[in-house]
Amino acid sequence: MKKTLMIFVSVFVLMLGTQTAFAKVKWRLVTHAMPGTEQQRIAEVFCETVETLSGGEISITPYPAGVLFPVFETFDSLANGIVNVGMVYSAYWPGKDPLFNFTTQPGSPLSTYAEGAYLIEKLEPWFEKLYAKHRMTYLGHAMVSPIYEQLMAVVPIDSIDKLEGLRVRSSGMGGKFYQALGATTVSLSAPDIYTAFQTKGIEAAEWTFWDENMRMGFHEVVSHVLDPAVHNGTTEYFPLVVNTRSWEALTPEQQDIIIAARDRIRYLSAMVYNREIMAREQWKEMPNINIVSWSPKDEARARSIGHKIVFEEAQKSPEGQEFLEIYRSVLWDLGHKEDAKELGYKE
Repeated sequence: MKKTLMIFVSVFVLMLGTQTAFAKVKWRLVTHAMPGTEQQRIAEVFCETVETLSGGEISITPYPAGVLFPVFETFDSLANGIVNVGMVYSAYWPGKDPLFNFTTQPGSPLSTYAEGAYLIEKLEPWFEKLYAKHRMTYLGHAMVSPIYEQLMAVVPIDSIDKLEGLRVRSSGMGGKFYQALGATTVSLSAPDIYTAFQTKGIEAAEWTFWDENMRMGFHEVVSHVLDPAVHNGTTEYFPLVVNTRSWEALTPEQQDIIIAARDRIRYLSAMVYNREIMAREQWKEMPNINIVSWSPKDEARARSIGHKIVFEEAQKSPEGQEFLEIYRSVLWDLGHKEDAKELGYKE
């Protein structure tokens, strides 16, 4: 009897060990990007890289905006473990925590991928603490915007005063910025912007970059583009965020694989700059599109208004003041000294 029992226990342990060794991790990843865009392709490459590096042990299925649920439900779905990974612009989440307002920095003079990446690296500990409050683990940026985002419109926007009374799609602190410039702001996710233009629900919208905006068909429904818009500088576009329970369930080796895949798509996100330059030239050649820039006076005025909004928002909490100290120090380090001073930087 003892011998039989020992054999049974040994087989059970062996079976248990085998199941553990070959147990697959199956995750779901959501983004705010539309199908067929370069941004969604980067998320797909991330999933493919994880599967390759893990020898199939970790399988992540990527879903673009609105496929599993509306984009604005992502925060709770990720916090509650309904999905495991998110690459969704965190400016959507001020309603969950006002500190997410600082995802966007209206008036920011940062205009290159390198500048944006430098800022995000400095802010990484700050964002780690913020996401941890909400049962999520922040793994740093997956993508930094390669250039300024655009402001597109169906009416002329060749001066700051032309924003008065317009309905503008925006998010995060960008919404407060356009309100301060006299507009009414509307919160919309990517799948709803095209239709909102068609149905005259909005007159203008800020949304990503030349290539993605063209892939989403915005050149068909707008006639004016402000370049550069100053509702945000180059900054984080895809934060890599994992449900904390899902992250902690991985082995250290599996976590290393996730980080390695993240680093690969960081390279790809930097290369998006080339596509954007080519796409900008295509927009310029479209006979129905009028691309304008504001006068130096209007741009300076808009930046000052943006800096004031960021500064005032930062005074509302110790965490906001911590953000402000990092942000203005980065601007100073990168040579944007007058902007840093407007934000209260002291030499």
